[in-house]
Amino acid sequence: MKMLHKYLLWSLLLLPSSQVYANWQSWYSKDNLSISYQKQASGLIAIKAQASFTNTNRQAFLNLLNDTDNAPEWLSNVESVKSLPLLKKAENIVVTRLNAPWPVKDRIMLTHSCHQRVSKTTSKLLIKSVDELKRAQLLPLEQFKKYIFVSPIEGSWLLEETSNTLLIRHQIYADPQGKIPTWLSNKTALKGVKKTFQNMAKQIYKKEYQAENNFITSSCSTFE
Repeated sequence: MKMLHKYLLWSLLLLPSSQVYANWQSWYSKDNLSISYQKQASGLIAIKAQASFTNTNRQAFLNLLNDTDNAPEWLSNVESVKSLPLLKKAENIVVTRLNAPWPVKDRIMLTHSCHQRVSKTTSKLLIKSVDELKRAQLLPLEQFKKYIFVSPIEGSWLLEETSNTLLIRHQIYADPQGKIPTWLSNKTALKGVKKTFQNMAKQIYKKEYQAENNFITSSCSTFE
């Protein structure tokens, strides 16, 4: 099945990729949502978010992610999401176009995702940016001229089920590139995470996403 990563804002959710500083700093904790950040050597922050949802499962969340037409309704500052064909089980390539606030130039993300089995009740969606060489093979030349690519991106969605609760832990690191002040990038990223999770809480319970678990996972041993 096609797996969509998210999503997201030009530095929406971030996973540490290089040097990190001491501890995670709490930024928001309310209404079953907690968000923290960790400053990186680059000055950008990694962001970690966690929320739990009762009476739903992993399939509902994955169905929401895979509904690319609906992505702009809940992913902050996302203009469009498109999945590209990838003939590998539980893996996908995703193009996400982002609306940056004026006068910042719009961004684009090209990401590779793999849905990994962790245990019987837990799985993880791994996400990373596609390198420049592969970008040229996957996207037309005009895409490179119109947008700035967000890169590198490293992230994950950890999905854990209990008897009647789905716990979602999301981490991501991304460099928006271009001449964006670090403080503005970090501030926008945190606000984008909060808005995305709040929107998710409204979307994940929609009737069309509810189903028994029927997803595909992989060891992701070949994930590149």
